[in-house]
Amino acid sequence: MKNKIKSGYFLYFIFIILFVLFGICGCAGGKKYFAELKSSYIYEKDTGIFKKFASELNWEPDEILSYNPEDKKTEALEYETLTVALPKRNYTTGEFSDYKITMAYTVYNDRLIFTEIPVQYAPHDYFIINNSIDSVIVTIDDENAFLIDLNNASVKKLFNESDINNYFEKNSPKKLIYAKTLSISPDGRYLLYLSNRDYIKDEASRSVDIYAYEIQTGKETQIMNFDNKEFLCWNKNDPLTFLFREISSKNGKKVYSDILEYMVPQQGSGGKPRLIMKEINEKYNTYEMIDDRYIYAVVSKQKDDSNSITSRETTVYILDIYSDEILSVDAGKYSTIWHVILSESKEYLAFFGSYININGIAIPEVVTLNIETNIIIPQYEQSDEAYFIDSFSWCPDNVLAVNFMNTGELYDDLCRLHNINH
Repeated sequence: MKNKIKSGYFLYFIFIILFVLFGICGCAGGKKYFAELKSSYIYEKDTGIFKKFASELNWEPDEILSYNPEDKKTEALEYETLTVALPKRNYTTGEFSDYKITMAYTVYNDRLIFTEIPVQYAPHDYFIINNSIDSVIVTIDDENAFLIDLNNASVKKLFNESDINNYFEKNSPKKLIYAKTLSISPDGRYLLYLSNRDYIKDEASRSVDIYAYEIQTGKETQIMNFDNKEFLCWNKNDPLTFLFREISSKNGKKVYSDILEYMVPQQGSGGKPRLIMKEINEKYNTYEMIDDRYIYAVVSKQKDDSNSITSRETTVYILDIYSDEILSVDAGKYSTIWHVILSESKEYLAFFGSYININGIAIPEVVTLNIETNIIIPQYEQSDEAYFIDSFSWCPDNVLAVNFMNTGELYDDLCRLHNINH
């Protein structure tokens, strides 16, 4: 009997050692990340760089890292800064004042890349024009947009808001949206924006319209009323056609229409929106976008043979917008799924998933799923009190970058990179 007890203690001791060696750092199942960055980063597949999160309060621009998929190494990129003054209107008095912004940018692989300056008192947004490396469009509010030449710091105001004084004369209680920029077409020809300028005099209406602005000529075209509609992206096969959807609610939940498309130049000849894919089944009408090609919908239901809240069947449906192909994968025990992203190889999904344990507590994890085999492996569960799983992104060759926010010490975040090959 004593020998058995000693043997039990020995096995328990071995188990503890293995747990410390392989389970530390929150790695599920002993999986080990192959690299760690000492901050939070998101990989941008369009530019091939890691962009640092604006989490540290400093005056210097956030770091930009190039990434080589072959040797999986990163290198810090040098950047330039430019400060310009833009005219900003006071919406109480209508008077203008200088609004100074500082931009930090670099050119990498013939692409213009901007990074954030954490201590920036003048928030603004960038809109890249096609593949231009010399100019950019910047917005600071919902009134106008500015074309900035990065070589000589010249500024051009795009919209003629000469009739904006009507807003102040009418003393409208509504917030003016004169030109809220949405997106620039992939060919750099058109800028899409929202405006409620036609409805300012109608206090009861909150309507907005969507417009197209031709950047070279300055011509503005009113396209359609855009109430309860949402711009999604540009058609990947046609740089002049954009996709959008209509929004409604059902049983307190947002539901979406079929995906529609509109070709901007057709407006002059009476063009109308048209379906880009077959009608979306009601089962998928809570879908979300993955990228400019795929959408996903999650369907979770109680198992027929169980009344337990921990026993559910969850399916993730991946729909190809352009081919109407539908792929379904079993999400296993995860009853709630969000932020689904597809690897560049189209072999894996990564998502946040949570399940209800036997104590009725929701357990969140970062999960990867092999689409062909339906093998699911949690990369991390939220088990470390010092770190909070914040976000993740796919890199080339099925590398997953997972970000951790340090909840105990400021500016001690982590980004861990995994080779996903299950």
